[in-house]
This record gives sequence, structure tokens and C-alpha cells, in this order.
Amino acid sequence: MSTVVFVHAHPDDEALLTSGTMARLSAHGHRVVLVMATDGAAGLVSQEVASDGDVAATRQAELAISGRALGVSAFHQLGYSDSGLAGDAVVGPGQHRFADAEVDHVAAELVSIFEAESADVVVGYDRSGGYGHPDHIQVHHTVRRAAEIYTFAPLLEATLPREPMLWVVKLIYAQRWAVPALGGLDIETWRTAYTPRDKIDYRVDVRPNITQKRASLAAHASQATADDGPRTLSALLKLPKPIFKWVLGREYFHKVLAGDGAQPGLLGELFGPRYEPRRRKVARN
Repeated sequence: MSTVVFVHAHPDDEALLTSGTMARLSAHGHRVVLVMATDGAAGLVSQEVASDGDVAATRQAELAISGRALGVSAFHQLGYSDSGLAGDAVVGPGQHRFADAEVDHVAAELVSIFEAESADVVVGYDRSGGYGHPDHIQVHHTVRRAAEIYTFAPLLEATLPREPMLWVVKLIYAQRWAVPALGGLDIETWRTAYTPRDKIDYRVDVRPNITQKRASLAAHASQATADDGPRTLSALLKLPKPIFKWVLGREYFHKVLAGDGAQPGLLGELFGPRYEPRRRKVARN
């Protein structure tokens, strides 16, 4: 049995990026540990949800439901405030935006968790922070620094292949009614989002765990709608089951650090064989 520690920025990020892999690992008897950096309070929600008065508490409750669906063994909360997409979210007295935290301070917190959990593998985010959210970028920097200190475990970064993502985004922009689902991000942001396909090291087949992935996404009901229209999560959950399985049936990881104490073949055992993207054939005259 191995212990894999996933570090995520906000409640629902685990559902979108790594829930299938988490469920897969748990089903195979491995320990899955989830570290959540922020409270998610700046997430876009409808006025109905906001009127309840405590978005953070709502999102933490949703996270607990998601974790149970995925078989998470242990939760850790870093306790930072959601910085918001612009990095300027208003926070209360005594609260601190995650994006403003000192990297070395957060890294020390993470190292303590890695040591306490005897982490065999650590998972963070790619250098783009996915689509560039400041909290996602902070996860990249802090987890990378923590893994350099901890050294024992390999570091993988959860990501998506950039090229097909950009194709999908262009398709959405062609249907103007669907643009709110992108959270107000312009198309130029997506040209540098996530990771080029040829830099991806592992593509995990999570189709056998798609029921758990769908349950994880559905748990984050507050993120399904906002007053300006549908959100990404809502659009995904409305997909017919066969299409949902086809679109979300694989998850992607980039290997950054090998880890001094990693057992030979460990990553292959946990995440499957190395990913070899298919090359486009060039016609010969």
C-alpha cells in the first residue's frame, strides 16, 4: 500500500482534475490524502447560495461529500482564504489570501503533512496553474518547493493537454451563449494554459471509476450555477453518461521530480505506463 498526497487549491478542483485517479487509487487499496489550500469562499455562486451567509462553510461541506465518494483517507486544511481569480478577494480580519502567503512558509506546512502521512507520491499543479488562477499558481510554487525539501517522494503535476483544451475553448467561444461557463477568461489565456501534450508523462484511464468522478463533481452543487449563467461543472454534469465518460475518462500528469526514496516502478504501478501521445502521420509523396 502506498500513500499519495494530492494538494488542491479550492474545493471542486479535486473533482475536476484528479477525482478519477483518487478513486482508482483508493479502490486498489492505496491511501489517498487530500490537502486543501483555501476555503473556496471567493468561488462564483448564485445569489441564492450567497444569501445563506457562509459560502466557505457550504463549500467545505461539499468537499466532505466529494471526499467520501472518492475514498479519501485523510483531509488536511491549510486554512488560507480564497484569493479570487484576480487575486484581490476581500478577506476578513485575521484571514490571509493564499496567493499572498510566503512560499517557504506554506512549503514548510506541506512538508510537515508529507512527513506525517509518510507520502510516497505528491501531486501538485503545473506551472501555468492550469488556467492561471493565482491560487493554482501558488499551489505549483509551494508544492514544488515542499517536494524539493521532502525529497523522498516523486512529484507529479496534475494537468490537461493544452491542444485539445484550446480546441474545445474555441468551440465554446463560437457558441456565445456558452461563454459564461469559462468564468470570464478570454481565449488568449487558454493559449498558454495547462501543459503541451508532448510534456505529459502519465495518462490515467479513469473510465472504470467514472461513477465516483461524477459523484465528486455533483457534490459541489454551489459551483454549478451563478447569476450570469451556467458554469463548467454544470455543463459537464448535463452531458449524457457515455459522452461524460468519453470526455472525462482520462486524467493527466507531468512528472517533475523523481524522489530519492521512490521504489522502482512505483509510478507505473500507481499511474499506469508512460504516456506516448500519438504523432500525426506525415503523408509521403
